[in-house]
Amino acid sequence: MPKLTNKAIFEALDAVAERTGIPAYAAGKAKRRHLRWLPIVALVIATIGMAIMFAFAGWRERALGQGMVFFGLMLAILLPMFGPVKLWGSGERVDEFDRDVRRNAFLVTFATVSATAICGIWLILGLALLGNWDRSALLQILSAFTWYLMTLYSAVPTLHASWATRPIGED
Repeated sequence: MPKLTNKAIFEALDAVAERTGIPAYAAGKAKRRHLRWLPIVALVIATIGMAIMFAFAGWRERALGQGMVFFGLMLAILLPMFGPVKLWGSGERVDEFDRDVRRNAFLVTFATVSATAICGIWLILGLALLGNWDRSALLQILSAFTWYLMTLYSAVPTLHASWATRPIGED
């Protein structure tokens, strides 16, 4: 059995850390990828969670729905770090193409979030009146709807930019 030295152990740990991609991300050299399906998964999970909250009156079902919305939000929050849209204020070089992609992605996002907010508030109001919801149910659903809008704000720019542009090279 070969004897491991401290140098060999540290080199092995460095190699493992490099494979995760986190050091490249911290240095600003991370490769931006087209994440085409992960935003869809995050949005589907959050949408199913909202549908569960609208459809069932029990607090357990509402808690399950709210948990699904939170899980979709958790996935969506990670998307901007690795997706094709370069963030404002980041240290990455941004050219005209990147600005155009970011502008178009956020225009689509703001339109989507605005339309969803308007339709969702009216839907919640109508269902609350028809279903005779109590105050706690209404507050829980409004809270989850706020998180759902944040999920849209996090996932839609990556979704739009990933499908609107072609991957280059290895992507």
